[in-house]
Amino acid sequence: MSPAPGKKTPPTHREILEDLASKGVLEEWRIGPLSSTGSTQVGQAEQVALTGHLTLQDHRFRLRVTLPRTFPGCLPEITIEKVEPDLKLPHLVGDRQLCYEAGANLLDRHDPWGVAYEALLRARAMLSDMLSGSRAQEFAQEVIAYWSRFSLRGYDGIGCDIGAGEHPYVTMALYTVLGDLLAVADEPKVILKRLPQYEATLARTERALYIPIDPVAVDPNFEPKELGTLAGLRKYIRALPQEDHLKLEKLLARRVGSQQLVVLGVRRPRGERALIGVHLEQLRGGHPLAKEHADAQVVPVELLRYDHAFLAPRGGASVGFRKRRVLLAGCGAVGGHIALALARAGVGQLSLVDQDVFELANTYRHVCGMAQVGQPKVLGLKHELERLIPYVEVTPHAGALEQFLQNDPAGLRAYDLIISALGHPTIELDLNERLWSDPGFPPAIFAWVEPLGLGGHVLLTHVRGSQGLARGCLECIHQRPNVGGPLENRAAFASPDVTYTHDTLGCGSQHLPFADLDALRTAELAARLALRVLRGEVEEAPLLSWKGDRRAFEQAGYTVTHRYKTEPDQLEAERLLYRCENCPVCGE
Repeated sequence: MSPAPGKKTPPTHREILEDLASKGVLEEWRIGPLSSTGSTQVGQAEQVALTGHLTLQDHRFRLRVTLPRTFPGCLPEITIEKVEPDLKLPHLVGDRQLCYEAGANLLDRHDPWGVAYEALLRARAMLSDMLSGSRAQEFAQEVIAYWSRFSLRGYDGIGCDIGAGEHPYVTMALYTVLGDLLAVADEPKVILKRLPQYEATLARTERALYIPIDPVAVDPNFEPKELGTLAGLRKYIRALPQEDHLKLEKLLARRVGSQQLVVLGVRRPRGERALIGVHLEQLRGGHPLAKEHADAQVVPVELLRYDHAFLAPRGGASVGFRKRRVLLAGCGAVGGHIALALARAGVGQLSLVDQDVFELANTYRHVCGMAQVGQPKVLGLKHELERLIPYVEVTPHAGALEQFLQNDPAGLRAYDLIISALGHPTIELDLNERLWSDPGFPPAIFAWVEPLGLGGHVLLTHVRGSQGLARGCLECIHQRPNVGGPLENRAAFASPDVTYTHDTLGCGSQHLPFADLDALRTAELAARLALRVLRGEVEEAPLLSWKGDRRAFEQAGYTVTHRYKTEPDQLEAERLLYRCENCPVCGE
């Protein structure tokens, strides 16, 4: 039984298992030494296991419960030693160990007795569900996990970049100079670009086949291992819809050599198709999927998917952004973070404009660090983006934004969104006016950061609402408080008429002091707004601001504006109040 709450000495594994046995879940139980073949408890003084029977419906399970070395920081291991009558079960890993841990990542380590009991109840419920539900569906859902085990006697880790479509088609298999499978891809040039290490060993390409199958619809007793046999392959391929069957017959009629890779798109009940590979080797008497008397050796192939439709959603990226085009002006600290955020969100086409070169001084507040020192910023950032993120095309324009716009005045029409992180208001005001000169130009986001972590701002303009272009632009927030005086930014948190740039080495070395986290926070604000624009979710032109800690700013002898003293909720509520009724650019 469970010891009294006041007991200080941690219970032994035997005591926990004895307590678990006393709960009555298992019949005919016994506790004994754990065999060396099943032990995972390195360093335990006593290695024991609880073995007993569990009767569910018409089946009798013999279970073995063991406690890993890190228990109760992890769940017990529950192994199915025997089932009577015999039954093929999904969700088993290794040596018939039950995979029941999903969602159990918060354990009360101070109650090992409770953890063990709840684990056994969870395992019992899972077995009960498997008996009453469709085991074929569970096998199909987890086919990748099973196939990775089968592939240990075949190929593992083969690169795969194909479209998991609904109809059979021809793709391409890549082989090394030694004749080993290297990858499979619809466009070999694309996967070689993404994985340049493959190119060094590539010797040739050969035709391969993609075939979508739905095994659960064919056989309620489906097991993944069937797909590793010719009989199983024929069984499920013959069940293709008539249209696909006729198309596959034509593909199989084409002459093939002594081997061919086949990629199976297995329909999963609760998700996209799972891709597994079979390499048909030593073909004899024709193609074995077309002729009954033909023969071949079936070798399982584990596929590592690199296709965009698979990778993007798993990282929170949107497949729909792949063809979106964004022009980013300014590739410094803020712009670099924006570019990386957009690429990671799935934006497929980025054009970069900047005339600066990476210097060592940029190291601590740029996504490229010191990796691209001496390179033009647009080229260095392009290299880093394409190195880190697949399926992003980066077009660099090394030069001033003014020159870029002069060379192609109407070129802005080609983009879905313009983002400026130049930190140069004069140039950005000109860009703002240019955008408003043509209703066909895209929306624009301007992003800038305040000195010494005081805050940052993001402004959206030239966005189309239900009543046309929404009013509000960069010109609206710049005014002259005094006739003949300088322009001032009404959104600023730092008081005007003060020089905030630092001069470290003399002329040409001035920079605005702020940290990488300040740039990152401003970039996140801009990137989130940009994604909303690309999704068509914004119909107004907001000014968004974040406030930082004022202490370092004021310790440097500076003062904040009245706007800085506004509460964050009020800043959000006033996001449209910056608009100027008689603005010469966006006013009616």
